[in-house]
This record gives sequence, C-alpha cells and structure tokens, in this order.
Amino acid sequence: MKKIYLFALLCVRGLTFAQAPLLVEDFNYAAGDALTAHGWTAHSAATTNPILVTSPGLTFSGYVGSNIGLAAGVNNTGQDINKSFGAQTAVGSIYASFLVNVPSNTATGSYFFHFYDPTASTAFRARTFIKPVSGKMQVGFSFNASAAQDSLPNALLNFGQTYLFVVKYTIMDGALNDNVSLYVFAEGDNFATEPATPTLGPLTGTAADIVPTCVVLRQWDANQRITVDGFRVKTFWQLDKDNPTGLNSINSSKNLEFYPNPVTDGYLNLTNAGNSTKSIEIFDLVGKKVLSHQTLLSKVDVSQLKGGMYVLKVTADNQSYSSRLVIK
Repeated sequence: MKKIYLFALLCVRGLTFAQAPLLVEDFNYAAGDALTAHGWTAHSAATTNPILVTSPGLTFSGYVGSNIGLAAGVNNTGQDINKSFGAQTAVGSIYASFLVNVPSNTATGSYFFHFYDPTASTAFRARTFIKPVSGKMQVGFSFNASAAQDSLPNALLNFGQTYLFVVKYTIMDGALNDNVSLYVFAEGDNFATEPATPTLGPLTGTAADIVPTCVVLRQWDANQRITVDGFRVKTFWQLDKDNPTGLNSINSSKNLEFYPNPVTDGYLNLTNAGNSTKSIEIFDLVGKKVLSHQTLLSKVDVSQLKGGMYVLKVTADNQSYSSRLVIK
C-alpha cells in the first residue's frame, strides 16, 4: 500500500481552489547555453552532446507557455537530462504539458520524453516516442516499455508543425495500478478542458510503482531533430494560464482566520470579525464532504478525521473562503 499524502486540486461548487504549477520552464536563457547550467541534471552521458538552448521559441495559440523565451533542441545522441518538480506521492494526476516541433527526423525513432524517479534506477514512465512514417510524424507511447505500446496508426502528424503535448501520470492507491495517458493537440483544437478520451492510453504496467519526481529529455540518435518549449507541470488541467482563478484564502482575509495549521490536537480554531454563525465544510481528496458544521463557537472538533490534507471551506458574513488544511 502506498503512503498517501493528500495534495489535491478541489473544485467546490464550481469554484477552483488555486494551486501553483510544480514546474515552469520557458528556456528563457541565452541561445547556445547548456540546460545543465539552468537547473537541469544530466543522468546519462553527462558531457556528450549536451542539450542546448535553441532559437527561436515555439508558439501555439492560447497555450500559456507559447512564445516565451527560447526553446531546447533534443538534436543528437548522448546526454539525457532531467529537471525536478518535486517528489509526488499524492493519489491523483500530474500533467506535464509542452510544445513540440520536429522540423525533420531521419532517425529510426524512439522516446524523447518521460517522467523519472531518480531513486528507481531505470524506471521510466510515460515514454513518449516520435518516428518518421512515410514522410509523416508518428507519435507513440508506452507505460514503461522501450518500444511503443500505443501509437497513432492513421492520424500521422506533420513535420515542421508545432503541437501541444500533455503527458498525464495518475497515481492510484494500491500497488501496480498507476496509469499514463497522452493528449496531442494541433493548432485550433479545443484544449480548454481535459478530453474524456486521451489521444493515446491510458496505459498501465506491471512494473513497480515509482514516485514521479522529474521530467526528462532524452537523446537517442545523431539525426533526431526535436524542438521542445513551454514546459508546465501541474496537478490540475489548466493550459491557458498558470494559476486558476480561486477562492480567497482564509489566511489572507482580514475577516476570517483559522489556526493551527497543521491541526495537531484535534481542534480547529476559527475567528471572524462579527463573531457570526460560521458554516464549516471539509472535503477530502476526491471532493467528498467529510465534515459539515454550523457554529457560533470558535473551536471546531475535527478529531474524527484521519491525518492528511483536506480543503476547508468556511462561509461567514455572506462570504466564502477556502484553504488547504492539514490534520496530523
């Protein structure tokens, strides 16, 4: 059984609890710089054919990472690099979005991107492939295999055209049941909300669970030519902006305060300016309401809740506020 920490994006009655991206990478560096000089770490062929910043950057209408800074060229064989977004152990999904343009590719084709757990050796997840097929670009995908398990058989893509890729890793409770999915968008496609069906996947495997921690750029052939740009890693689907519009945080409100956070003794203290009735709701990871209470008092008993991360919503004086709440 996995050890679960409840970090979640929760929508409460149509309002979104704001979270920041785990990683933003727009390659806003000087052309020719090695990415290892800018927070990326080489984990294979450390000094051979380093992955460099290239110019110009990529554009894609409506995408938050469009036309900011420059790009990166995954253009050779040799160095493979990763950048950490922090170990993720919470049940839920992680989305890595980025722009891809392949001006030409005479290589045989292999994977150029995956999620990575630096503590798990060669446990690579969501391997994303590109190879040429009859003058077109074919995208492939696997859970952990070194060959594509799923690919676009008919809808081949165009070399020289920029696409938006979203690679999704979903952590499930239990063992050997995590899954990965890939979404590919062309200019003009609607990516405002997560499609019900991914372009490829979802795929599962029998490999041991990992802790997704990094995104990886991989080189495999001297003739490959892949330009990537505008990386975002998030725990929510939001591709047009980095921070969704959210509810006011309780901590930043002068009218309502709560403490302590984390709760360690089973009691949450709430104070509001008018000392009026407070409607208190606490939600778990999947949006299930686990506590609902109305009170004039400042102390709320939460001792019946298991330790973990929740979302607290409080309505008082005709205003609603929400914030993360940790119970230990």
